[in-house]
Amino acid sequence: MKVLSSNQSRELEKRAVQSGLSYLQLMENAGTAAADYIHNNFNIKGKSIVILCGKGNNGGDGFVCARHFSVWGAKVTVIIAESLPVTDIAEHMFLQTKENIVNIINYNRNIDKCYSIIMNADFIIDAVYGTGFHGNINQSLQPLFRAVNKASAIVFSLDIPSGANCNTGLVDEECINADYTITFSTLKYGHLIYPSKLYCGKVITVPIGIQNKIIDMQNFDLETVEISDIKCLLKKRNPESNKGNYGKLLCFCGSEGMAGAAVMSSKAAIRCGAGIVNAAVPRSIYPIVASNVVEPIYTILDFTQDCKLQKESRSQLLKSLFKSSACLIGCGLGTNEDISDLVFDIISCSKVPLIIDADGINIIAKNINILKTVSVPVVLTPHPGEMARLLNTTVNDVQTNRLKYAKNFASEYNVILVLKGAGTIIASPDGTCYINTTGNAGMAKGGSGDVLAGMISSFIAQGDDPLISSAGSVYLHGAAGDLCKKELSEYAMLPTDLINMLPRLFLNLSNN
Repeated sequence: MKVLSSNQSRELEKRAVQSGLSYLQLMENAGTAAADYIHNNFNIKGKSIVILCGKGNNGGDGFVCARHFSVWGAKVTVIIAESLPVTDIAEHMFLQTKENIVNIINYNRNIDKCYSIIMNADFIIDAVYGTGFHGNINQSLQPLFRAVNKASAIVFSLDIPSGANCNTGLVDEECINADYTITFSTLKYGHLIYPSKLYCGKVITVPIGIQNKIIDMQNFDLETVEISDIKCLLKKRNPESNKGNYGKLLCFCGSEGMAGAAVMSSKAAIRCGAGIVNAAVPRSIYPIVASNVVEPIYTILDFTQDCKLQKESRSQLLKSLFKSSACLIGCGLGTNEDISDLVFDIISCSKVPLIIDADGINIIAKNINILKTVSVPVVLTPHPGEMARLLNTTVNDVQTNRLKYAKNFASEYNVILVLKGAGTIIASPDGTCYINTTGNAGMAKGGSGDVLAGMISSFIAQGDDPLISSAGSVYLHGAAGDLCKKELSEYAMLPTDLINMLPRLFLNLSNN
């Protein structure tokens, strides 16, 4: 599904008007659609509904809701939060509302009364700011918003909670904390980007009369990952095929003390269908890795006493690279000088797609411009801390600008960038960006990233498109986490449980 910025949403409405709709009709449709959803899903007859209306078009949507609720037998109070409407179409809706049995109160003149009504409301509709909000909530409205957040009523926000920035996901500290957000035509950035996502509650997208062909014409640079996007990764296999038809993945992962990273990444790769997984690991951890995952073939690496890779092992590793269809670098690899030099050599000479995770990312952060010299597809999978190292900035800065940084980095360095975290963003060099909606906080454990890296690498090794492999793997990884949450809880689930849940997930998707 397309996800639009505030400017793109305005462009979509402009296209709709050019096709024959009016802005007034769009407002009527939006308010009606929101009211219909609430009316169809909640018993509102005789209930107290308070609608907070701002001075712009979001307030106009609220006036339309008020008119309908009044007709349907609710006890409706409209609170004019700032001033009377300042747009012609919102003023038109306000005048229509006055003709109905609706109690209209000016907040600035009746502050105590407004608080009392809010505290006794059954439902509250937030129609103050909408998608155009940026900066800070008007100081005079902060107590009003605090009262809404303390009330026991079910709270609905129209388009996006007031106090949330639609484009950045940043929120004012007094932002409305909605139980439901009813948005129009498409999702918006702020519904999916943290922290604003936390304030949206359940997001409902309702149509407002804009034809699908017009929505399809609208430019966008972000979309959600959908099941339809990943079906191609789980293709029906040819009965006459063999392991050679499903790729050969080289996993250059693991080091002393980090054997688990090699285990989880290679096991995840096998679970996702790679025909052959070649795990290149130090001899010192080979017994641990091989006893936990027996399916790979192994390239065993020998090191000198001063932790340098022996010449013969280096040669064997590069030979394995040339025989592979993709290479995963970095999970638990370590970052000493010799390993770093080897990683740069692999990046420079590889003729197959590269998936670079964890210590591989930390290594290239020392010479990031090497990415501009690579002619094969490259996928980077940083968590926010690793992304901060790549950009030489802070984690907080990364988290505040996730979409912007992911998009700009992918474009500048010609890579697919998988910026992990809540709402993982997958950005490609051409500007296409996906945002993931699966997963949960139980996955916030060491090793989850190794599983994801193995999954992405497996599908790429099988010949699937690197962008779809990345976006699809993120979706599947999160979906497996959601199954684990249901069966094991967020506290008890482990990264290895994600791998064990993949067969059931794949069967469910295949059967459906």
